Amino acid sequence: MRLIRSLLSRIYAQTTPRGRGVAILLTVVVLLAVATGEVVLYRVSYFLVLGLVVSYAWIRLSLRRLDMWVEGQSSVAQVGDMLEGSIHVCNNSPLPTGWLEIVQMSDMDGPACGGATQLSPRWYEVWEVQRYCCARGVYTMGPLVARSSDPLALFRLQITRGDRATVVVYPPTVPLPYFRLPASDLSCEGGMWRRMQTRSAHVDTVREYAAGDSMNRIHWPSTARCDRLMSKEFDSGSSSDVWIVLDLEREIHRSKGIERTDEYAVAGAASLAYLALAEERSVGLIAYGDREFYLPLGSGPRQMSRVMETLAWSRTEGHTPLAEVLSQNASRFSRFASLLIVTCSPATEWVPVLESLTGRALRVVVVMVDPGSFGGAESCGDALTMLLSAGISVYVVRSGDALSVALSQPTTPHDVSVSAENCGAETSSIS
Repeated sequence: MRLIRSLLSRIYAQTTPRGRGVAILLTVVVLLAVATGEVVLYRVSYFLVLGLVVSYAWIRLSLRRLDMWVEGQSSVAQVGDMLEGSIHVCNNSPLPTGWLEIVQMSDMDGPACGGATQLSPRWYEVWEVQRYCCARGVYTMGPLVARSSDPLALFRLQITRGDRATVVVYPPTVPLPYFRLPASDLSCEGGMWRRMQTRSAHVDTVREYAAGDSMNRIHWPSTARCDRLMSKEFDSGSSSDVWIVLDLEREIHRSKGIERTDEYAVAGAASLAYLALAEERSVGLIAYGDREFYLPLGSGPRQMSRVMETLAWSRTEGHTPLAEVLSQNASRFSRFASLLIVTCSPATEWVPVLESLTGRALRVVVVMVDPGSFGGAESCGDALTMLLSAGISVYVVRSGDALSVALSQPTTPHDVSVSAENCGAETSSIS
C-alpha cells in the first residue's frame, strides 16, 4: 500500500474547476462524435485531449526538479521577537515554472511565511521572511510547500520540500525596578533576630518626599498617582529562598483578542524569577499545567535557563486547583522562604491555605491577573479582599497593563473599593 501511495503521489495533480469543465466537454464531444460520426467532432476531441495532456505534462515536469530550503532561522526566540530566516528556491528544470505560491508550514499563531514568484529555467531566488512570536511554546517550522498550476489553469500541483525544525519561544522578561521581593529575617547565633545593615536595591515602601531626599529616591509611579512627590524606602537587604507557584489551571484562564491571562501570568513569573536570580537568591518553580512541572531551588544563569525552558514547554491545560497545588507542595517550602503566587483564580478556597503558610514564617506575595479585564464573567474582588484582610501583599495586573507599572506598588483596600464601585457603575449604566 505504501508503494502504491508513493507511485500515485508522483503522478497525481489536482484538477481545477476549469480542468473538470474541459474533461466534461471532452466526454460530451466524444459521445457526439461516436453517435454522429462527424469528423469535426473527432478533431475537437483530439484537440481537447492534447490540451489536457500538455497541461498535465507541463506542470509535472516544471516542478519535478524544484528545490526549496530555509537558512538562517534561529531555533530559540522570545515573545516579541521577529523570527527571521531566508527561503531559497531553485528551479533546476529546463522549463520555466508558472506562478509559484511558496509557504512555510508551521503550527505557530499568526500569518504564514512565504511569497509568490515565477522562475525561469535554471534560475535561483532568495527572499527574507519574518514571523512575529506572539506566544510562548514549542513550535514546528516547516516543511516548505509550493503550489502552482499550468498556463491553462487546468491542473494544480502541490509539492513539499525541506525538513521540519523545532523552535522554542521563551516568555518575555521585563525589568521590575520597584517590585519588592519579600525578604525573611534570618536567625543568628543565640536565637536572636537581626537584619543585615547594608542597604539592598529593592524598595521596602514609599513615603512622602522630605527635604534632602535625592532625586534617585523619588518613586515616579506613586508620584503620578498621588499628585505629590513620593520617596522610596529601601530594606536592609536580607535574603531567602524564593518559590514561584504559577497557576495554569485551564478553567480559570481567559483571553481578549490576542491578549491572554496565561501569557501575562507566565511573563510575570519569568520576570519575577529574573529579578530574584539577579539579587543572587535561590529560585524554585512549581506549575501544574498539561503535566506537573517542579523545578528545584537553584541560582545563577543556568537556573534562569531552566526556568525559561520550563515555562516555554508548559501548557495551560491543568486540572488541579491552586488550593490543591499549595497543599500538595506545602512541605517543600522551608521556614523563612519567600512564596510568590501568580494566578488569575477568582476562587477563594486557596486563600486560607496561604494564611496557614504565613503562620509558618513564610513571606507570601500574590500577583493576581484580573480575569474580569480579559472578558471573564467572574472578578477577583472576593479573593483580593480576603488576601488583604489576611495581611498578604497583592499586586493586580489587568489587560493592557505594563508589568513594570502594575508590579510597582501593591494593591490597597482603597483600590479594591474604587474598582468595585467602578464595576457597579458600569453594570448599572449597561442595564
